[in-house]
Amino acid sequence: MRGGVRPRTFGGMNKSGLVAEVAKRTDQNRADVAAVIDETMSVIRDTVAKGERVALVGFGTFEKRRRNRRVARNPRQPEVAITVPARDIPQFTPGQAFKQAVATKRRRAATSKTSAPTASRARATTGAKSAASRSTTARKAR
Repeated sequence: MRGGVRPRTFGGMNKSGLVAEVAKRTDQNRADVAAVIDETMSVIRDTVAKGERVALVGFGTFEKRRRNRRVARNPRQPEVAITVPARDIPQFTPGQAFKQAVATKRRRAATSKTSAPTASRARATTGAKSAASRSTTARKAR
């Protein structure tokens, strides 16, 4: 650890971790699973590069989007305008089932850790808001 800065750790899953997990769940050979995943990514990449959409129901949609030309500025020299050219970028839009799965996981984690303090804060805030709104309503009625 140099200068008190901790190195970033990746807490997710990379490609080899994905291959290992799929191989474990399907009781398949890791090499075969790796080949299937490689080809799947290659097909998605090639299809999106051609400008076509790849829609995986429940997971999401991959597509090519156009980002327009824009003017950017260097924060150290704000008077200098830099024109960023238009370009095509890959875009992923998560599907409904994917969004719900992520939201459900987050909700469970949040409620199990801090359910009591959050509820009491919400009640206190609601009570203050209702008292304030009552006094405002009373003033408007006069």
